[in-house]
Amino acid sequence: MKFLYLDCAGGASGDMLLGAFLDSLVPQEYLEKELQKLKLKHYTLTTRDVERHHIHAKKVDITVSDKKHPHRTLADIEKILDKSNLSEFVKTHSKAIFRRLAEAEAQVHRKTPDAVHFHEVGALDAIIDIVGTVICIEYLNPDAIYSSPLPVSEGTIQAAHGTLPVPAPATLNLIRDFPVHRVDVTGELVTPTGAALVTYFSQGRIPERLSFRIQSIGYGAGSKSFDDIPNYLRIWQGQLDVQSIKEIALQIETNIDDLNPEVYPYLAEQLYQAGAQDVSFYPAIMKKGRPGVLVTIIAQPPLLTSLKEILFRETTTIGLRFHYIFREKLDREFVTVETEWGAVKAKKVTIDGETRIYPEFEECKRIARISGKPLIEIQQQILQIFHQTHSRSND
Repeated sequence: MKFLYLDCAGGASGDMLLGAFLDSLVPQEYLEKELQKLKLKHYTLTTRDVERHHIHAKKVDITVSDKKHPHRTLADIEKILDKSNLSEFVKTHSKAIFRRLAEAEAQVHRKTPDAVHFHEVGALDAIIDIVGTVICIEYLNPDAIYSSPLPVSEGTIQAAHGTLPVPAPATLNLIRDFPVHRVDVTGELVTPTGAALVTYFSQGRIPERLSFRIQSIGYGAGSKSFDDIPNYLRIWQGQLDVQSIKEIALQIETNIDDLNPEVYPYLAEQLYQAGAQDVSFYPAIMKKGRPGVLVTIIAQPPLLTSLKEILFRETTTIGLRFHYIFREKLDREFVTVETEWGAVKAKKVTIDGETRIYPEFEECKRIARISGKPLIEIQQQILQIFHQTHSRSND
């Protein structure tokens, strides 16, 4: 099971993440080719080798030739992404990260996310940082992403809105409920872009009971140098012990006692379309003896923000719980069973040397309708056909 670990000892920013990825983990040629799909001009991306506290690191520089960049809104950036030829993975996750940034800024300025005008993070270099990082993650295709706590420093910075304290207000909103630790450094270590990327993708610290092997390490340098802390971010790439765990997932729960029951099927449909792996509704007895419903969702950790938005938008809940869980599942493959009614898709798994198949229910239902035979009989016949074919192939 492949994993990435974002070691943010020296902070986190978009260029530090990109630098760490390009430091032997992701080919620069691949990143530049993918970034061309954004159809953006007036910038160049270069890398150089630098040292931070006598440690080699990769520094990414994005030079923008058009200094009069517009102050883009969330809709402007989503339009750029929608018009691009990037993969759906990159589009979806990039838009979700910009949405998180808009929400963080909106809380500071008491606006709605759609009314926020991005300044620094709407600039061309910030767009390249965010989209480029998502491209690198898609290239490496990890099964899990962990990170260290983020360092919280002090001091002030100059921004479009004037002098701001460190961490910047938007950064502070983004790192709420995320592990942090205080460091005695004056200056910005974690930028809003870095905070949005790390907190979006990270599943937190590596669980203590997991063993793993580190295979590659990339160092990405920040723009500043500090006496007391090396200003770089490290990315570890490796393998988790598959005997320890197969998959880490997110479980979201909320109790509802005042929602029209007709809404629940629609809610499940919305959650599944957003990428949820499992949605369940359980009867529950709540406060004051009122009957209610426990909504339970299983999904991949990066989908937390979008699934929360759906729950708050589509239901009457005013709070929810979430935590990370371990999922273990059998390796499976999809097979085709040739029957008198045509090809039928099925899942095949192996348990202790025994092969089992599970015909797709919708396929069986379709055949039952056109043949007039009972559904259970169709399922049994498909199983018989598979095992007869399987036994002949093994002879």
